Amino acid sequence: MTDTRQPSPNRPPSSLAELITAAEFNLRWFDVGRRVQPVNSRIAEDFEAGATPWPHPYLRQAWCGLLLWPRGSNSDDGKVESTEPVVWFLRLPLDEQGKLLLPVRDRFLKQVQQALYREQRGDLYTHLQKALDDSGLMFTPPADKRAVFHAKSGRLLKREASDHYPAARAYAKDPASFPWEQLALQGVADLAVRWEEEKSRLIKNLPRFATPALISLCQCLESEAIDHQIAEPIIQRAEQSLARDTPDFNLITATVRGLSHSVATGMRQQFLTRILQSHAGAHGEVLAAIGSRCHVDLQQPELASLWLEKLSESQPQQTFNLLLSDLMFLPQLRSVLLGVLRDPERPESVARAFGTFLQPSHP
Repeated sequence: MTDTRQPSPNRPPSSLAELITAAEFNLRWFDVGRRVQPVNSRIAEDFEAGATPWPHPYLRQAWCGLLLWPRGSNSDDGKVESTEPVVWFLRLPLDEQGKLLLPVRDRFLKQVQQALYREQRGDLYTHLQKALDDSGLMFTPPADKRAVFHAKSGRLLKREASDHYPAARAYAKDPASFPWEQLALQGVADLAVRWEEEKSRLIKNLPRFATPALISLCQCLESEAIDHQIAEPIIQRAEQSLARDTPDFNLITATVRGLSHSVATGMRQQFLTRILQSHAGAHGEVLAAIGSRCHVDLQQPELASLWLEKLSESQPQQTFNLLLSDLMFLPQLRSVLLGVLRDPERPESVARAFGTFLQPSHP
Protein backbone atom coordinates (compact mmCIF):
# COMPACT_ATOMS: atom_id res chain seq x y z
CA MET A 1 0.00 0.00 0.00
CA THR A 2 1.29 3.46 -0.88
CA ASP A 3 2.07 5.77 2.04
CA THR A 4 -0.10 8.82 1.34
CA ARG A 5 2.17 10.96 3.51
CA GLN A 6 5.10 10.40 1.13
CA PRO A 7 5.83 13.50 -1.03
CA SER A 8 5.28 12.87 -4.72
CA PRO A 9 5.87 14.80 -7.95
CA ASN A 10 2.14 15.57 -8.06
CA ARG A 11 1.75 16.68 -4.44
CA PRO A 12 4.22 19.21 -3.04
CA PRO A 13 5.39 18.43 0.51
CA SER A 14 3.51 20.46 3.07
CA SER A 15 6.55 21.05 5.28
CA LEU A 16 10.21 20.40 5.75
CA ALA A 17 9.29 18.05 8.57
CA GLU A 18 7.27 15.94 6.14
CA LEU A 19 10.23 15.66 3.78
CA ILE A 20 12.60 14.67 6.55
CA THR A 21 10.15 12.07 7.81
CA ALA A 22 9.86 10.69 4.29
CA ALA A 23 13.65 10.38 4.20
CA GLU A 24 13.37 8.25 7.35
CA PHE A 25 15.15 10.71 9.62
CA ASN A 26 14.15 11.94 13.07
CA LEU A 27 14.04 15.72 13.48
CA ARG A 28 14.64 18.03 16.42
CA TRP A 29 14.38 21.82 16.09
CA PHE A 30 16.59 24.35 17.87
CA ASP A 31 16.74 28.12 17.89
CA VAL A 32 20.28 29.46 17.47
CA GLY A 33 19.56 33.19 17.31
CA ARG A 34 20.07 34.91 20.65
CA ARG A 35 21.08 31.61 22.29
CA VAL A 36 20.95 27.90 21.55
CA GLN A 37 17.70 26.40 22.82
CA PRO A 38 15.37 23.58 21.78
CA VAL A 39 12.02 24.39 20.19
CA ASN A 40 8.97 22.26 20.87
CA SER A 41 8.15 20.07 17.85
CA ARG A 42 4.48 21.10 17.81
CA ILE A 43 5.42 24.80 17.84
CA ALA A 44 7.88 24.18 15.00
CA GLU A 45 5.22 22.36 12.98
CA ASP A 46 2.72 25.18 13.49
CA PHE A 47 5.40 27.69 12.52
CA GLU A 48 6.09 25.80 9.30
CA ALA A 49 2.37 25.84 8.55
CA GLY A 50 2.33 29.63 8.89
CA ALA A 51 0.00 29.48 11.88
CA THR A 52 2.32 30.41 14.75
CA PRO A 53 5.10 33.00 15.17
CA TRP A 54 8.63 31.80 15.71
CA PRO A 55 9.07 31.86 19.50
CA HIS A 56 12.53 33.46 19.48
CA PRO A 57 12.84 35.97 16.61
CA TYR A 58 16.16 37.75 16.19
CA LEU A 59 16.74 40.51 13.63
CA ARG A 60 13.32 39.63 12.15
CA GLN A 61 14.37 36.13 11.24
CA ALA A 62 14.11 32.63 12.63
CA TRP A 63 17.62 31.23 13.06
CA CYS A 64 16.95 27.50 13.06
CA GLY A 65 19.19 24.57 13.83
CA LEU A 66 17.80 21.25 12.61
CA LEU A 67 19.22 18.07 14.04
CA LEU A 68 18.53 14.95 11.96
CA TRP A 69 19.44 11.37 12.69
CA PRO A 70 18.31 8.13 11.02
CA ARG A 71 15.18 6.50 12.31
CA GLY A 72 15.86 3.15 13.93
CA SER A 73 19.40 4.13 14.99
CA ASN A 74 18.66 3.86 18.72
CA SER A 75 20.21 0.86 20.43
CA ASP A 76 18.66 -1.14 23.28
CA ASP A 77 20.29 1.09 25.91
CA GLY A 78 18.79 4.23 24.38
CA LYS A 79 22.04 5.45 22.86
CA VAL A 80 22.30 6.46 19.24
CA GLU A 81 24.63 4.20 17.30
CA SER A 82 27.65 5.32 15.31
CA THR A 83 25.74 6.86 12.39
CA GLU A 84 26.61 10.55 12.46
CA PRO A 85 23.69 12.95 12.83
CA VAL A 86 23.12 15.63 10.22
CA VAL A 87 22.86 19.33 11.08
CA TRP A 88 21.21 22.00 8.96
CA PHE A 89 21.23 25.68 9.88
CA LEU A 90 18.45 27.66 8.18
CA ARG A 91 17.70 31.36 8.38
CA LEU A 92 14.02 31.95 7.66
CA PRO A 93 12.57 35.47 7.14
CA LEU A 94 9.52 36.48 9.16
CA ASP A 95 6.55 38.71 8.46
CA GLU A 96 5.39 41.57 10.67
CA GLN A 97 3.70 39.11 13.04
CA GLY A 98 6.80 36.97 13.41
CA LYS A 99 5.36 34.21 11.23
CA LEU A 100 7.10 32.43 8.40
CA LEU A 101 6.81 34.23 5.07
CA LEU A 102 4.69 31.77 3.13
CA PRO A 103 6.09 32.63 -0.34
CA VAL A 104 9.56 31.82 0.96
CA ARG A 105 8.28 28.54 2.36
CA ASP A 106 6.48 27.63 -0.85
CA ARG A 107 9.47 28.48 -3.04
CA PHE A 108 11.78 26.46 -0.82
CA LEU A 109 9.50 23.43 -0.78
CA LYS A 110 9.19 23.61 -4.56
CA GLN A 111 12.98 23.62 -4.87
CA VAL A 112 13.16 20.60 -2.61
CA GLN A 113 10.45 18.76 -4.55
CA GLN A 114 12.23 19.40 -7.85
CA ALA A 115 15.51 18.18 -6.41
CA LEU A 116 13.89 15.00 -5.11
CA TYR A 117 12.22 14.07 -8.36
CA ARG A 118 14.59 15.37 -11.01
CA GLU A 119 15.56 11.74 -11.68
CA GLN A 120 15.28 8.46 -9.83
CA ARG A 121 14.73 8.93 -6.11
CA GLY A 122 18.13 7.54 -5.16
CA ASP A 123 19.63 8.98 -1.98
CA LEU A 124 16.95 11.22 -0.46
CA TYR A 125 19.38 12.91 1.90
CA THR A 126 21.76 13.87 -0.93
CA HIS A 127 18.91 15.45 -2.88
CA LEU A 128 17.65 17.28 0.20
CA GLN A 129 21.12 18.61 0.95
CA LYS A 130 21.51 19.97 -2.58
CA ALA A 131 18.14 21.70 -2.35
CA LEU A 132 19.20 23.30 0.91
CA ASP A 133 22.49 24.46 -0.56
CA ASP A 134 20.67 26.03 -3.50
CA SER A 135 17.99 27.69 -1.41
CA GLY A 136 20.04 30.62 -0.10
CA LEU A 137 18.58 29.98 3.35
CA MET A 138 21.52 28.19 4.92
CA PHE A 139 23.93 30.04 7.22
CA THR A 140 26.91 29.31 9.44
CA PRO A 141 26.48 30.28 13.12
CA PRO A 142 29.42 31.76 15.06
CA ALA A 143 31.92 29.22 16.36
CA ASP A 144 30.71 29.41 19.96
CA LYS A 145 27.10 28.71 18.97
CA ARG A 146 28.15 25.80 16.78
CA ALA A 147 30.12 24.34 19.69
CA VAL A 148 27.17 24.73 22.08
CA PHE A 149 24.79 23.25 19.51
CA HIS A 150 26.97 20.17 19.14
CA ALA A 151 27.34 19.86 22.92
CA LYS A 152 23.58 20.07 23.46
CA SER A 153 22.68 17.80 20.57
CA GLY A 154 25.24 15.25 21.76
CA ARG A 155 23.58 15.13 25.15
CA LEU A 156 20.16 14.85 23.55
CA LEU A 157 21.38 11.85 21.56
CA LYS A 158 22.93 10.38 24.74
CA ARG A 159 26.44 10.53 23.33
CA GLU A 160 29.68 11.04 25.17
CA ALA A 161 31.17 14.53 25.31
CA SER A 162 33.82 15.45 22.75
CA ASP A 163 37.45 14.41 23.10
CA HIS A 164 38.19 18.00 24.19
CA TYR A 165 36.06 17.78 27.33
CA PRO A 166 38.68 16.10 29.60
CA ALA A 167 41.05 19.03 29.07
CA ALA A 168 38.31 21.53 29.95
CA ARG A 169 37.48 19.51 33.08
CA ALA A 170 41.14 19.45 34.07
CA TYR A 171 41.33 23.21 33.67
CA ALA A 172 38.19 23.73 35.75
CA LYS A 173 39.66 21.53 38.46
CA ASP A 174 42.92 23.47 38.64
CA PRO A 175 43.48 26.35 36.21
CA ALA A 176 47.13 26.63 37.22
CA SER A 177 47.88 23.03 36.22
CA PHE A 178 46.67 23.20 32.62
CA PRO A 179 47.58 25.79 29.94
CA TRP A 180 44.46 27.66 28.89
CA GLU A 181 45.93 28.09 25.39
CA GLN A 182 45.36 24.36 24.82
CA LEU A 183 41.64 24.51 25.55
CA ALA A 184 39.43 23.86 22.52
CA LEU A 185 36.18 25.78 22.22
CA GLN A 186 34.26 22.51 21.89
CA GLY A 187 35.61 21.34 25.23
CA VAL A 188 34.60 24.63 26.84
CA ALA A 189 31.09 24.24 25.38
CA ASP A 190 30.90 20.70 26.78
CA LEU A 191 31.88 22.12 30.16
CA ALA A 192 29.25 24.87 29.91
CA VAL A 193 26.34 22.53 29.18
CA ARG A 194 27.48 20.39 32.13
CA TRP A 195 27.82 23.32 34.53
CA GLU A 196 25.58 21.65 37.11
CA GLU A 197 27.81 18.58 37.21
CA GLU A 198 30.93 20.76 37.45
CA LYS A 199 29.36 23.32 39.77
CA SER A 200 31.63 22.90 42.80
CA ARG A 201 34.77 23.19 40.69
CA LEU A 202 33.50 26.23 38.85
CA ILE A 203 32.44 28.07 42.00
CA LYS A 204 35.85 27.48 43.52
CA ASN A 205 38.03 28.16 40.49
CA LEU A 206 36.27 30.68 38.24
CA PRO A 207 38.17 33.50 40.00
CA ARG A 208 41.40 31.89 38.76
CA PHE A 209 40.37 31.36 35.13
CA ALA A 210 42.55 33.16 32.60
CA THR A 211 40.56 35.96 31.03
CA PRO A 212 40.44 34.36 27.54
CA ALA A 213 39.20 31.09 29.04
CA LEU A 214 36.55 32.90 31.08
CA ILE A 215 35.41 34.82 27.99
CA SER A 216 34.96 31.58 26.04
CA LEU A 217 33.08 29.99 28.92
CA CYS A 218 30.74 32.97 29.29
CA GLN A 219 29.96 32.93 25.57
CA CYS A 220 28.87 29.31 25.95
CA LEU A 221 27.01 29.89 29.23
CA GLU A 222 24.64 32.35 27.56
CA SER A 223 22.55 29.32 26.60
CA GLU A 224 22.44 28.01 30.18
CA ALA A 225 20.17 28.96 33.07
CA ILE A 226 23.02 29.22 35.58
CA ASP A 227 22.17 29.91 39.22
CA HIS A 228 23.39 32.66 41.53
CA GLN A 229 26.29 30.55 42.81
CA ILE A 230 27.86 30.47 39.35
CA ALA A 231 26.74 34.00 38.46
CA GLU A 232 28.37 35.56 41.51
CA PRO A 233 32.05 34.79 40.74
CA ILE A 234 31.50 35.81 37.11
CA ILE A 235 30.10 39.17 38.21
CA GLN A 236 33.00 39.64 40.62
CA ARG A 237 35.49 39.16 37.80
CA ALA A 238 33.68 41.71 35.67
CA GLU A 239 33.46 44.25 38.48
CA GLN A 240 37.18 43.90 39.14
CA SER A 241 37.71 44.87 35.51
CA LEU A 242 35.21 47.74 35.71
CA ALA A 243 37.15 49.18 38.65
CA ARG A 244 40.31 49.54 36.55
CA ASP A 245 41.24 52.64 34.58
CA THR A 246 41.07 50.61 31.39
CA PRO A 247 38.37 47.92 31.72
CA ASP A 248 38.51 44.85 29.54
CA PHE A 249 35.42 45.46 27.41
CA ASN A 250 35.66 42.03 25.82
CA LEU A 251 35.35 40.50 29.28
CA ILE A 252 32.47 42.82 30.22
CA THR A 253 30.62 41.95 27.00
CA ALA A 254 31.15 38.21 27.51
CA THR A 255 29.99 38.49 31.11
CA VAL A 256 26.73 40.12 30.02
CA ARG A 257 26.19 37.26 27.60
CA GLY A 258 27.10 34.60 30.16
CA LEU A 259 24.63 35.94 32.72
CA SER A 260 21.83 36.70 30.26
CA HIS A 261 19.93 33.42 30.76
CA SER A 262 20.69 33.04 34.45
CA VAL A 263 17.87 32.46 36.91
CA ALA A 264 19.58 35.03 39.17
CA THR A 265 17.46 37.79 37.66
CA GLY A 266 17.79 40.38 40.42
CA MET A 267 21.54 39.94 40.67
CA ARG A 268 21.90 40.32 36.90
CA GLN A 269 19.72 43.42 36.67
CA GLN A 270 21.66 45.15 39.45
CA PHE A 271 24.87 44.29 37.63
CA LEU A 272 23.55 45.63 34.31
CA THR A 273 22.59 48.87 36.02
CA ARG A 274 26.13 49.25 37.40
CA ILE A 275 27.57 48.60 33.95
CA LEU A 276 25.35 51.23 32.33
CA GLN A 277 26.32 53.75 35.00
CA SER A 278 30.03 53.13 34.35
CA HIS A 279 32.34 53.94 31.43
CA ALA A 280 31.41 50.56 29.94
CA GLY A 281 27.90 51.90 29.42
CA ALA A 282 29.14 53.89 26.44
CA HIS A 283 30.85 50.95 24.75
CA GLY A 284 29.11 49.71 21.60
CA GLU A 285 29.69 45.98 22.07
CA VAL A 286 28.53 46.09 25.67
CA LEU A 287 25.34 47.96 24.72
CA ALA A 288 24.72 45.54 21.85
CA ALA A 289 25.14 42.55 24.18
CA ILE A 290 22.60 44.00 26.61
CA GLY A 291 20.16 44.75 23.80
CA SER A 292 20.46 41.43 22.02
CA ARG A 293 20.80 39.06 24.98
CA CYS A 294 19.09 40.78 27.93
CA HIS A 295 15.78 41.67 26.31
CA VAL A 296 13.92 40.15 29.29
CA ASP A 297 15.65 42.62 31.63
CA LEU A 298 14.75 45.53 29.36
CA GLN A 299 11.11 44.88 30.22
CA GLN A 300 11.99 46.82 33.39
CA PRO A 301 11.28 50.46 32.43
CA GLU A 302 14.10 51.85 34.59
CA LEU A 303 16.69 49.62 32.97
CA ALA A 304 15.26 50.18 29.48
CA SER A 305 15.39 53.95 30.03
CA LEU A 306 19.02 53.85 31.13
CA TRP A 307 20.00 51.60 28.22
CA LEU A 308 18.26 53.81 25.65
CA GLU A 309 19.88 56.89 27.11
CA LYS A 310 23.38 55.41 26.86
CA LEU A 311 22.67 54.01 23.41
CA SER A 312 21.40 57.31 22.02
CA GLU A 313 24.22 59.32 23.59
CA SER A 314 27.16 57.18 22.52
CA GLN A 315 26.28 55.23 19.38
CA PRO A 316 25.59 56.11 15.73
CA GLN A 317 21.98 56.41 14.61
CA GLN A 318 22.38 53.27 12.50
CA THR A 319 23.24 51.23 15.60
CA PHE A 320 20.31 52.74 17.51
CA ASN A 321 17.98 51.87 14.63
CA LEU A 322 19.22 48.30 14.32
CA LEU A 323 18.97 47.44 18.02
CA LEU A 324 15.65 49.20 18.54
CA SER A 325 14.09 47.59 15.43
CA ASP A 326 15.04 44.16 16.71
CA LEU A 327 13.58 44.76 20.17
CA MET A 328 10.40 46.42 18.91
CA PHE A 329 9.70 43.19 17.04
CA LEU A 330 9.24 41.42 20.40
CA PRO A 331 5.59 41.85 21.50
CA GLN A 332 6.38 41.59 25.21
CA LEU A 333 8.91 44.41 24.97
CA ARG A 334 7.38 46.76 22.45
CA SER A 335 4.93 48.48 24.81
CA VAL A 336 7.60 48.96 27.49
CA LEU A 337 10.00 50.58 25.02
CA LEU A 338 7.31 52.80 23.54
CA GLY A 339 6.39 53.97 27.04
CA VAL A 340 9.99 54.97 27.72
CA LEU A 341 10.52 56.50 24.27
CA ARG A 342 7.38 58.63 24.52
CA ASP A 343 7.93 59.73 28.11
CA PRO A 344 7.88 63.58 28.20
CA GLU A 345 10.78 63.43 30.68
CA ARG A 346 13.01 61.34 28.38
CA PRO A 347 16.53 62.68 27.72
CA GLU A 348 16.98 64.88 24.67
CA SER A 349 19.32 62.35 23.08
CA VAL A 350 16.62 59.69 23.25
CA ALA A 351 13.97 62.02 21.82
CA ARG A 352 16.26 62.99 18.95
CA ALA A 353 17.32 59.43 18.11
CA PHE A 354 13.75 58.14 18.31
CA GLY A 355 12.51 60.97 16.09
CA THR A 356 15.07 60.02 13.45
CA PHE A 357 14.12 56.38 13.85
CA LEU A 358 10.50 57.24 13.00
CA GLN A 359 11.36 59.10 9.82
CA PRO A 360 9.97 57.49 6.64
CA SER A 361 13.47 56.80 5.33
CA HIS A 362 13.98 54.32 8.18
CA PRO A 363 13.30 50.77 6.91
